Amino acid sequence: MTKFISPLHKDVTYSSIVWHDSQTLPGARYAIRRASLAQRIELTSRAREVVLKNEFLKAGDAPDGLEAALSELLVQKLYIEWGLSEITGLVIDGNPATPETVVEKGPEALTQEIVSVIREQLELSDDKRKNF
Repeated sequence: MTKFISPLHKDVTYSSIVWHDSQTLPGARYAIRRASLAQRIELTSRAREVVLKNEFLKAGDAPDGLEAALSELLVQKLYIEWGLSEITGLVIDGNPATPETVVEKGPEALTQEIVSVIREQLELSDDKRKNF
């Protein structure tokens, strides 16, 4: 008689967030959302709103450099609002930091770091593009 050994079924574990230790503020940690299909749709929709709003602002007489700076700041804010899930180890004005307070009152170096990490996660690397 032959015995068949069936491997035990193991569930795959997936976390919808990824934790990062801050490089600019040692001791602070933040969680970034991983992009799912629904989240990419949400981000694209929100980005469209930002672009349309910025197009409206461009209709005025603001200098081009100011418009470019405004556009970049709006996109950075969008990325943080969309992608920053949680933050620990940071106190802003006596209160534990939240994604909202990081945008409103947080250190700019930290917001730049977070935006950079979010962008890296959203963009496909060259290797991933070749295999896609």
